Amino acid sequence: MRSWVVASFLVAHVGAFRVNNANVQAPNCECATSSLVNGVNTGHAGCDQHFGQRFGYVCYVRSGSCPGARESHSHRGAYWRSCPEEHLTQEAKEYLQDAIEGIEEEDIVTTLAVAVERGVDQATLDLAHQRIEEIHRMGEALDELKTAIGRLDYDRMQAALTNVEEMELDAYLSEEALQKAVSHFSFLGQRRDVSHTLSDSMEEFNVEALMAALAEAREYRVEDDLVHEGEARVAELQHMRTEAANELAASVSTRDVQRVSEAILQAERLTAVDSSVLSGARDRLHHLVLMAEARQSLLQGIRGHDLVGLEHQLARATDLDVEPEILSQGQQRVLRLEAMRDSVIALETAIAGRDSRRLRDTLAEAQRLEAAPDDLNSRAQARLSTLEEMDEAANELRAMFSSDDSTAVRRALDKAREVGVDQDLIDEGERTQRRISRLKHDLRSALLEATESGTDRNELQRLIDECSRLFAASHRRLEAAERRLASLR
Repeated sequence: MRSWVVASFLVAHVGAFRVNNANVQAPNCECATSSLVNGVNTGHAGCDQHFGQRFGYVCYVRSGSCPGARESHSHRGAYWRSCPEEHLTQEAKEYLQDAIEGIEEEDIVTTLAVAVERGVDQATLDLAHQRIEEIHRMGEALDELKTAIGRLDYDRMQAALTNVEEMELDAYLSEEALQKAVSHFSFLGQRRDVSHTLSDSMEEFNVEALMAALAEAREYRVEDDLVHEGEARVAELQHMRTEAANELAASVSTRDVQRVSEAILQAERLTAVDSSVLSGARDRLHHLVLMAEARQSLLQGIRGHDLVGLEHQLARATDLDVEPEILSQGQQRVLRLEAMRDSVIALETAIAGRDSRRLRDTLAEAQRLEAAPDDLNSRAQARLSTLEEMDEAANELRAMFSSDDSTAVRRALDKAREVGVDQDLIDEGERTQRRISRLKHDLRSALLEATESGTDRNELQRLIDECSRLFAASHRRLEAAERRLASLR
């Protein structure tokens, strides 16, 4: 109400101001803004009723040359004049400044027109124009706030509130309007958080958490597209749960460690099965890991030559139910290593023995099995050569057992002794040698007797032939026998 009264008062005095202001002030007639004028302290600055209402509005000036100026009786050297025009200008300026402090555009426009008429300084007029523009912006800000309150746009509401706060418009809002704006902004903040929670839940694999987020999103009227997307994600996760449960059940019946491990991880992530099922799957995975380790250990053992270690690895692999074909390979390798071990033992025994045929056969078997190391193979070959030489000497000696050639028997005995033929065979050879010696002795005695007194020419001839063949008699005795044979003709 005051602003309209003031405006009416100012408008009523505009005409008088125009008349009075028509007299342009001469130089040095400006009202002093300080109480110190020409070195005199007047105690009064500016235009005011310094001398009371009877004199009206007056001011001190800088020089007495100002038309209409009078020297002060109480302050000699200081001059004063009437200043109603300046008073009206200042009054118009003050009213305009008061209007600028408010937000009523009509008040500012009215007082601005008067201020222009009364010559208010341009800076103040510019402030009035700026204030009008600011009021326009304030109005737009308030309108935007009202619009934002009716929307579900958090960013727009935040921007509107920020703008109102920066422009200090909250002082012009009713408590109810301000509370409504704050409440709506709080709701939008919670709605935004709920929306983010729903989006985050859709990135995870927790169906229960996602369904809870969906329920809250519906309560806070989150965008339909996001809610529909969340519902689709629930259906997808439920389908994934079913598939994960089925895959877990199928995987534990296999021997595939990676498949079981991945199935467990998926089932855990989707909470697809209860804890007892997961516990059983983990037990199966642990068993499969042990089985895989046993399989790998067995395969390494199969490639090696450690029979004892392989037997242990085969037993563990059998206990852990390693694939039958791998177990079969292990069993076959055990049999081969046992055969190799037995062939080496047999070869060592044969080397220590005197049976060349047995040594030959065991050496061939060890070579077939690739069981004999190089040094054992070399020893076996050397021993076989020795035994073959012994066999040859024994055969030669054995051939002499029915012979009556003492020289041949002696040579065979010498060779047999040299190569180490069995003593029994040598003994037999020596008996043969003694038999031949007795035979030769008997023939020689018979020849001597037949030569001296015998009359059987045929017997004597036989004795001569036998002694000659066996070298049983000396040359001298044979000649005597020949002479005796000749005398019997």
